[in-house]
Amino acid sequence: MKICTNNQPRSILRGYELTESERQEFDYIEDIDFADFVRYKGHVYDLGEFMRITKVVAPHPQREGWENWDGYFANSFFSGILVRIGDDSVVVATYFC
Repeated sequence: MKICTNNQPRSILRGYELTESERQEFDYIEDIDFADFVRYKGHVYDLGEFMRITKVVAPHPQREGWENWDGYFANSFFSGILVRIGDDSVVVATYFC
């Protein structure tokens, strides 16, 4: 498994900071103004959709390096996004097999 990141902190966005078209993508969120999001590679991700990484998930022989991350979002069976969440920023990475 390979993890790629530039370790650049990205601001955590609130729903009211999204464009109207971006807000429409998250119509399942009742109070979107107070939900947390991050922009990464032209997409907006709802931080509430990321699965938390715990000791059960990492360290794991097939997930080497995941112990340094707080959550993941699978885009496919072979790839996805990892996040390391700070007080007001997020570091994002892409993982793939």
